[in-house]
Amino acid sequence: MSSYYSMFRISLYLSIMCALILFYSCDRADRAVAVPIKIQRFDLDLKKFDTTNFEISEKTMIQKYGDIYTFYIEKLMGLGSLDTKNSYYYRPHLSRFLSEEYPSIMDTLDQYITLNVSEIENDLGICYHHLSKHFPEKKPSTIYSFFISPNGANPAAAFSYGQDTIGFNWFNYIGKTFSLYKTLYEGYSYMIEWNQRDYLARNIMLVEYNLLREKQAAKEVHSELIYAMIEKGKEFYYLDKICPEMKDAIKIGYTEAQMKWCEENEYEIWAYFKENKVLYSTEVMVLKRMTEEGPTTPGMPSESPGMVGAWTGWQIIKAYQSGANKPLKELLAASPKEILKQSNYKPKK
Repeated sequence: MSSYYSMFRISLYLSIMCALILFYSCDRADRAVAVPIKIQRFDLDLKKFDTTNFEISEKTMIQKYGDIYTFYIEKLMGLGSLDTKNSYYYRPHLSRFLSEEYPSIMDTLDQYITLNVSEIENDLGICYHHLSKHFPEKKPSTIYSFFISPNGANPAAAFSYGQDTIGFNWFNYIGKTFSLYKTLYEGYSYMIEWNQRDYLARNIMLVEYNLLREKQAAKEVHSELIYAMIEKGKEFYYLDKICPEMKDAIKIGYTEAQMKWCEENEYEIWAYFKENKVLYSTEVMVLKRMTEEGPTTPGMPSESPGMVGAWTGWQIIKAYQSGANKPLKELLAASPKEILKQSNYKPKK
């Protein structure tokens, strides 16, 4: 009898170990498969630009970057035109920029960021791995890194150029303790939180989201707040699937305290929308106040973060997916009316 039980225990032990090995092997394999991503360091090549040999340096940049160089000079920085006949020819403006602001900021960037480039590339590679599972036809975009001055023409954190190129601005990822941010965001201090490296992969994947949405068939046009909330919520659910290891607070741009406030007050938030009869409001300012970024959401307690409506839309998407479990591509194209109807969203008190 004891021999039978000993054999049974050994067999059970081996079965459990095999299951665990299989589980962790699959998990490690999924984690380890990162699409190779190499950031094109436009910022470093521009740092090498020799203004005393302007024509040669210009030719080198154009040969390597083509119209990306023109895009940076004319559209991102607004330094003038590459056309020598243009009255606002860019040479003197670029020379001044490269001799004054650029080297000082790049030295700071070297301290804060350059050592982490390989980690950033790996983070992006993992996100692209997940993106390819949901959108097999989508190839990774070519990623370029720039330094764009806050005084530039378009100092965006991340942006697209065409359908297969994405750029990002190092200046937006130095870290929330960076001294210049306090002055730059005076009156908008809540935005400082977003200037961290953790937001880089998030912002690039949101650019990819917008590119994917542009290729989809024309969506239904809904002007009611509740449907705008659900459409906004799709963005964050997309990040759930594409960046599964990312913190939820990063996905939506909240602090951990703000995220906790929303989670603890989910019932009250929904009750606010219903009691104030704004869910089907078509007023543009109501939609902006509830779904766009800000220090807080007007009409709600001061502890609330901005765009609580967008956060609620995210929860409605999750409730819907708990039953529908649609593939991500189908979910993004799904009607917000249908999502609301089938979600049976009713937060508990």
